[in-house]
Amino acid sequence: MATQEQQGWYRLATRVLDGVPTRGEGEVSRATAALKDVAPAVDLGAMGTTAIGSAEWDSAVRELSDACAAAGVEMAIEMYTGG
Repeated sequence: MATQEQQGWYRLATRVLDGVPTRGEGEVSRATAALKDVAPAVDLGAMGTTAIGSAEWDSAVRELSDACAAAGVEMAIEMYTGG
């Protein structure tokens, strides 16, 4: 997948993540909000890169996964390659 296409999918992912509701209380909500802070929603049509794939992103994903596990739910992230 070309970098331009990858970044386009990452920008879309930030908008999807932004739509995930949180209650503002509890570890899962806190960890989800932290992940949104690392990669805030990129406006439709805007160009640029995101923090997805960075060390900060990976750390926030681990925190969310741990919070979900502690709450007794499984977190899933789906990835694919394009071409």
